[in-house]
Amino acid sequence: MLRTYYRSLKFLSRSIARAFGKFPRECSLCGYRGKFLGYGYPYVCDIYCPKCGSLERHRLLDLANRERHFFAGQDVLHFAPEDAIRKLVLAEQPKSYTTADLFAPNVDRKENIEALKIDDASYDVVVCLHVLEHVNDKAAIAELYRIARPGGTLIAMFPIVEGWEETYENQSVSTEGERLLHFGQHDHARFFGRDARMRLAMPGFVVEEYTAVEPNVSRYGLMRGEKVFVCRRPPEDVLNSANVEEKLKAILQE
Repeated sequence: MLRTYYRSLKFLSRSIARAFGKFPRECSLCGYRGKFLGYGYPYVCDIYCPKCGSLERHRLLDLANRERHFFAGQDVLHFAPEDAIRKLVLAEQPKSYTTADLFAPNVDRKENIEALKIDDASYDVVVCLHVLEHVNDKAAIAELYRIARPGGTLIAMFPIVEGWEETYENQSVSTEGERLLHFGQHDHARFFGRDARMRLAMPGFVVEEYTAVEPNVSRYGLMRGEKVFVCRRPPEDVLNSANVEEKLKAILQE
């Protein structure tokens, strides 16, 4: 038994040693070149830019935007705004930029993403990073589809287990400790599986992906295989409020 404790402490010492980085990286957002810090729970070494505070998902979205140009000249709505992405969007000179959250201070709109007080077809781009695992995702995705303009885009990111065919949810899991054990964080409601794509597509989105691959993974300190889900509302889609409401009811009943 002492041997197993010794081995555990040995790996702990390695993690502490690498808490301040091991390999030189580059931050695509601020241009920093050097070692990244560790961050998060479970603790992950070598992912946190010491200059601008960006994480893997922020840098991955930045790289996707360099190729696809999501924000320039667009009306953008950003849920649970993170500073790194706020700066990225504003640097692209959107037509308008609105932040929203139910609990966070200093946002433009106090909004429940499951029941938005926003008119149909209000935004060209909606940014929703690491939010859908916290809420009723079916209701939220249907609402995000409703407020996106025909031809508009939902940009979504969340933890996903590609080895699982179906998303894991468990209604009996209710306490913070149980959610931490089952879903990896005390305020998560699920762990998405491969069917996340179908869940995103259910209201009518056409779902594409941008994936973290080499050499960008090593260069920018990305999570291998992490996804940016780019969800397009078809441009020919004609808005009909009654139809949207019926579609939402059908989705929530499934």
